Amino acid sequence: MHKLFILFIGIATISCAQTNNNMIEQLTFEGRVGLKGDSVELYWPGTSVSFQLEGSFLDLKLSDDIGESEYAFIIDGEEQSLIIQPTVEKATIRVWESKQVEAHTFRIHRRNDFSKGTTTLYGVETDGILQKTPSKKKWIEFYGNSITVGYANEDSTGADNPLYTNNYKAFSALTAQYFDAELSCIAKSGIGITVSWFDLIMPELYDRLDPNDTTSKWDFNQKTPDLLVVNLLQNDKWLYLYHDNENYRKRIGNIVPDKEFIIENYTSFLNRIIAKYPSTNIICTLGCMDIVREDSPWPDYVQEAIQRMESSQIHFLRMPYLAKTAHPSVEMHQAMSDTLIQFVQKNNLL
Repeated sequence: MHKLFILFIGIATISCAQTNNNMIEQLTFEGRVGLKGDSVELYWPGTSVSFQLEGSFLDLKLSDDIGESEYAFIIDGEEQSLIIQPTVEKATIRVWESKQVEAHTFRIHRRNDFSKGTTTLYGVETDGILQKTPSKKKWIEFYGNSITVGYANEDSTGADNPLYTNNYKAFSALTAQYFDAELSCIAKSGIGITVSWFDLIMPELYDRLDPNDTTSKWDFNQKTPDLLVVNLLQNDKWLYLYHDNENYRKRIGNIVPDKEFIIENYTSFLNRIIAKYPSTNIICTLGCMDIVREDSPWPDYVQEAIQRMESSQIHFLRMPYLAKTAHPSVEMHQAMSDTLIQFVQKNNLL
């Protein structure tokens, strides 16, 4: 196992720094973020903050309530070796500097699950000029589990270590990057539609702004995504094998889920999303773990659910069975993204 990036958590010594008082107006956000006065809260995997800067250094003033959140650092579209990991204590982190004034586009992109912490961005400090990046013309929203998050995709040993999670290289982010689309990832490792590995299911999570707050609701009227991608049920499939699991007992009880139970709950969730976005195309995909194994009945369940709904806006995509021993690698995520891109283009969905 090897870490692909260098962790940087130093407190910068600042000289001639200028804090931008209207910081929020100078930043471009992707994903669901919480605006708290002059600060910004970041929760969801794939959430990003970007801006253009002409100057000689860049400092970020950050804190995190747990201290395990990680952010990829991207300059002019290229991911850097630096991983930004805010500490629990508010700190100013020097993330970039140059001996001369330079103009670049900067972006921080959340790599891991919201369970690793809520990050607060208090300020961007520089000696230069800060400007918003242009808004993207397209927007893709994903609803998913660990696959959509990119769980352990950089663990080259196959040990499924969550410390090597990088959403920036997950199929969700790769697809959005290809189409130059805004990305929103409503995803959590281990989550299902009917049961999860913890006490929360997607029908309870999908409409939250702050995923950790049951009262925090996302305003679906802000704007409408151009495409929705749903990749769920893998955890339902696994947990149906563990009837003694406490979450199974709480959510399912003593019954054994059958085809009708699965289809009914899947269509119920899809109808919730359609109610929020009645005109948006939806791709229901499965894969690339054992839910799409050759003898798996789950693809048939999803296809039948879609057929029963009789909606031309819902489409099915079966991903190839790639991850046979652990979560998908970066290379597998690229293959999934390629498959999704081709499907979108073939069906003119974006």
